[in-house]
Amino acid sequence: MPFPPAKIIFSGKPTPLIIRPLEETDAHLIHSAVASSKQILLPFLEWAHDDWTEKKQALRLRKAFENYYLNAEYELGVFSSANNQFLMAANWTPRKTQNSNSLEIGYWTHIDHCRKGLATLVTQILIICAFDFMNCDRLEIRSRPNNIASRKVIEKCGFHSEGEIQNYFNEATTQMIANGFDRDRSCLQYALIPQDAKNLEWYPAIRKDMNFISKTISH
Repeated sequence: MPFPPAKIIFSGKPTPLIIRPLEETDAHLIHSAVASSKQILLPFLEWAHDDWTEKKQALRLRKAFENYYLNAEYELGVFSSANNQFLMAANWTPRKTQNSNSLEIGYWTHIDHCRKGLATLVTQILIICAFDFMNCDRLEIRSRPNNIASRKVIEKCGFHSEGEIQNYFNEATTQMIANGFDRDRSCLQYALIPQDAKNLEWYPAIRKDMNFISKTISH
């Protein structure tokens, strides 16, 4: 798979964006955003229940940035072009399947920027980048059945349902349940391939406002 872009620039409406790999210097920003957004993260994201100090975030992001150009993991930050404000985090995850050109999309949105259509827009941008820039030929996305907001994003983006997987997630601890974690261990799986994606109505409209900036890799 080709190297990912060093930066994705979206200049269209409603929100011009800069999407770039997160790095160690973003640790304070991410730590603060997670702390502020706990109430919407705790029900559906297992990692939100972990004890994430700023130092731990820095170590995680340092490793993630190192892995970005190794095509091992892709941790992205989404920022406003107008004021560089952090809006949400997103990622591609290489799938451990027979198809080495398959990626999974994930994301979480800062609580201050939910319900603005941002998750849908960013997911569409990541779909286009994966297919047009990274030569991916299968994208997957997953959701818990009770995560209605996430399911709406998936449907708006045109993913096809591949069914429900039972006991997909770890069993929640007593403390996680007390903190509001969803007990349902089922997973809804969806996928999209380039042939279908490029026929979606939104695809050309988003694509025309996107630019990819590449990074020169020395060997």
